Amino acid sequence: MFKTRDFYLMKVYDTNGKYLGAISDIAIDFYEGIIKGFIISSLSIFNKKNFVKKENIISLEDVLIVSSIENYKGLTFNNIKFMDVVDNKNIMKGVLEDLIIDKGTFTIKGIIMSSGVIDTMFKGKEIILLSGCVLCDNFILYKGKEYIKLKTLPHNLGGVIS
Repeated sequence: MFKTRDFYLMKVYDTNGKYLGAISDIAIDFYEGIIKGFIISSLSIFNKKNFVKKENIISLEDVLIVSSIENYKGLTFNNIKFMDVVDNKNIMKGVLEDLIIDKGTFTIKGIIMSSGVIDTMFKGKEIILLSGCVLCDNFILYKGKEYIKLKTLPHNLGGVIS
């Protein structure tokens, strides 16, 4: 599984080895629950092409190798990042922090949300399924009841405890 942050600033090359830029955002289809492709930041000011379709990806390892790029206008992850997640009773559950993405199919499996720095330290983060979510204008409505809680555990910083 991937997270969106695994892709940020990944270098993008074409099949001839020409450097095209770095991944700056992810193009998504929220309702279908899929990743459409990647938005790249180009070094050229005049280059209007900034989108790599997932069908045009040749290799995805340490760098992204693509066959072609094109224009894109649509929803990206940065458009909805930090959007409030609200339940049916209009109670805020947290904010969208990241997505969990399937490596093979590029489908969105879940949403990672946090409810603030202090709550995250004590309660951890929550993962909710995308199938229970509806994207609204200013928030994400969560209609489901099941979730998995991730707990952050204190780390041993090298001190010896007697």
